[in-house]
Amino acid sequence: MDLKAFKGTAAVAVLLIAALAAVKFIEKPVEEAPIEDLERTLFDFEKQDLVKTVVTRPDGETLTLIEQDDGWILEETGFRASKSMVNRVKHQLHDLTARAQVIEEADDPALYGLGESSIHVELSFRDGRVESFRAGDPNPSSVSYYIQPDGDSAIFTVKKSAVDYYSLSLDEFRERRFAGFNSKDADRIAADLPEGRRLELQRIGEKSWQMIAPREMPVSLDEARSLLGRVAVLKAVDFVADQPDDLSPWGLDEPRARITISFGTREPLTLLVGAEVQGDEDPSLSHMLVVGEDVVYTAKDQFLDDYIVDPDDLRDRSFMDLADEAVVEVLGTLHRSAKEPKLVGEVPLKKLGDVWTWYDGKPVPGSTPRRLAERAASVDAEEFVDGASSLKPYGLDEPMATIRLVTDTGIERVLLLGDAAESRTLVDEEREIPRLYAKRADIDTVYVVDEGVLNVLHDALREQNRKLKNDAEKEVRRERLDEEMSEG
Repeated sequence: MDLKAFKGTAAVAVLLIAALAAVKFIEKPVEEAPIEDLERTLFDFEKQDLVKTVVTRPDGETLTLIEQDDGWILEETGFRASKSMVNRVKHQLHDLTARAQVIEEADDPALYGLGESSIHVELSFRDGRVESFRAGDPNPSSVSYYIQPDGDSAIFTVKKSAVDYYSLSLDEFRERRFAGFNSKDADRIAADLPEGRRLELQRIGEKSWQMIAPREMPVSLDEARSLLGRVAVLKAVDFVADQPDDLSPWGLDEPRARITISFGTREPLTLLVGAEVQGDEDPSLSHMLVVGEDVVYTAKDQFLDDYIVDPDDLRDRSFMDLADEAVVEVLGTLHRSAKEPKLVGEVPLKKLGDVWTWYDGKPVPGSTPRRLAERAASVDAEEFVDGASSLKPYGLDEPMATIRLVTDTGIERVLLLGDAAESRTLVDEEREIPRLYAKRADIDTVYVVDEGVLNVLHDALREQNRKLKNDAEKEVRRERLDEEMSEG
């Protein structure tokens, strides 16, 4: 026998034996092919039936999510539970299916992380039923996790997203939206802001708001909703302190901003904005607290920029206060026109059902009546002229045009269009947009508007003039025909 060959063979054998011994020693679990049922349903319940989830971690720390009349809380602390995490539990588990059954009878579940190092989860349901399981390690490919329902000797793998979040920090289970509310329920905003500024808005109708301070004027519904929304969506970046005795370390004893949102059906919500987080760059963070909750958060404070604005930026620019689809009558009158003097006159239009008609009840072809109603009802102010002592400088003492609108409920508005105002320049397109002075007949404020509404009135008058001409020509032809028939 070749001694060298023998020695080589022996060496290989030794290596193989050592490798097998190592594998046996480590006993790393290998995810086996499914025994029979690849897609066995582990849990099957309706999401709304879950009322409690108890998570027990390896260190003995317990986290309990429990449903209350006004939402879910963390039972150990009383803090509001994260809606997204509660929904995640429900969504991931309500119809959880095993990807594979790894082993039918596990002699040592600890090899799969299902011993003392596992996370135990108990689910309680509205009918009193309780189900529970242990979540273990990720499988070798790290795309699934080992899981073992209590009372079941088998071990399964499930999708990673079904159980991986149970090891997150406890703060991840707390609700981070700390100032949430339904904006539709709010009826007042009162804000004390940096540099002694004060902003106060009051709802005066279902879709209308009024500024009380720093001065009185109508406020855009969209702007009011935006201010409310910016507070309602505030999200904690960090939980700083729970039930602190002293707020001064975070500048909340003398906050730089205090915003109170009042409601008709619940107690007001008051948000305090304290000191900025030192060393923070962009986006900036500040310490915040909702009065009565006694929790200090850090959150992004750019929303204050929306409150610290020129009051004119919040003004209601849609000053006609009409829904264009509600307009059923339009009487447009052009009193004077330097561009087209022959167009001077009036055009009455009426909507019957979905059809706009002329003065004689005949349908109007095209979209001009609809466009005129839309432009006049929803005309927006581009600028405001406050304190006008006289209408003459704006050509509104003797308007260039008037447009009377009547809605299906009898509401009437009259829009006055005056002289030309300074054009607005579109720098990118290198052109100018002509504008006019305008006002609502029953409001003192003078506005600057796009002249588009006047252009549509011109279109309506031109179309009416063509109809009048055609009607006159038809009448002449009819008279001649009658004469010829009578002579014959």
